[in-house]
Amino acid sequence: MQPSRVKARPSQSPRLAGRHGGAQTPGLPLAAKGALALVVVAFGLVVLLNAPGVVGAFAGSLGNAFGGIVGKLSQTDAPSPTDLVLPPSPSLTVPTQPYTNQPKLDLTGTIPNSVAGQPGYTVRIYRKVGTAAASVVAQVPVGSSPTFTVPQVALAAGTDAFSATLVSAAGESPPSIAVTYILDQAKPKITISAPAKNAIINGTAATITGQTQAGSAISARNEANGLTAVATADNTGAFSVVVALAGGLNGINITATDPAGNTGSVVISVQRGTGSLSVKLTASAYHMNPAKANTISMTVLVLDPNGAPLPGANLTLTLTVPGDGITPFSQQKVTGTAGTAVFKTTIPVTVAGKGEIAVIVDTTDYGQATSQVPLTFN
Repeated sequence: MQPSRVKARPSQSPRLAGRHGGAQTPGLPLAAKGALALVVVAFGLVVLLNAPGVVGAFAGSLGNAFGGIVGKLSQTDAPSPTDLVLPPSPSLTVPTQPYTNQPKLDLTGTIPNSVAGQPGYTVRIYRKVGTAAASVVAQVPVGSSPTFTVPQVALAAGTDAFSATLVSAAGESPPSIAVTYILDQAKPKITISAPAKNAIINGTAATITGQTQAGSAISARNEANGLTAVATADNTGAFSVVVALAGGLNGINITATDPAGNTGSVVISVQRGTGSLSVKLTASAYHMNPAKANTISMTVLVLDPNGAPLPGANLTLTLTVPGDGITPFSQQKVTGTAGTAVFKTTIPVTVAGKGEIAVIVDTTDYGQATSQVPLTFN
């Protein structure tokens, strides 16, 4: 009897529940799985329709489309670059006087409090001269204070317009509002129009007029008496200054100091004359009838020591008549451009006798003078 042969059944490889062999791949998003299912269905329809040559092309197109869909669905947005914010603008101190005769100066200004004390910030100074392009002339690092000083910045002759910026890793701020300095190192020229050289002045003071740089400070010192008078040239450069005179020869030193601090001077000499103020008093009548009222007109002419009509003289005129109870006529006036003043009044009925017209003249430059004329009533 032959022993029976039992066929050995091939052993099956053990399978672990819930696990797959091989490398694990990340699962597709839900949208991608839906797209893949649609592709499989479409491909099956093509096979069933048995369209030769179409299957391969259609499969390739679907593969490309599916790859694009999956690629787009699995893409993530790239991080956006961080925006750099430019620093704020600084400001420069506006000068109270733009003129200077110094070739270098210290510029001052302020920066925002948010920038003060921050590392990596610099104040940059630009200078523009005339019509030329602005150029960098200095820069300093930002300190802990909101104020800053840029020392010894050079000036060019003429008008210098300065502006400032803040510079950081983010870039350069817009420029500040420009401030202007004017470098002027020329002495002001002085031209005297009056009085003439070695003129004789019959008065207690001389009025000196002339021309120089606009806005200059004028000083006139009379070496004969040690007195000084001051004035300021107007915006056209014209000036007038009144200087007290001593007897005889007077040497007067006129000095002009321009807004930049430059100084020029000239010396003039004048002679004080011995002439005096003169007054001429006239009336429309000198003889009156006391038995009736009389209208009278009186004229005063004032001449300076040189014989020229003097405007601006102060006059006090008084008229007296004979008789009791009649108040004297008195009035004050100032001479006009012709050096004259006219007074009018009516003299009431009075008695026979003598009367008088008297005038007192008072001037600033030539002192006082008086004059009288008599009146007769008969």
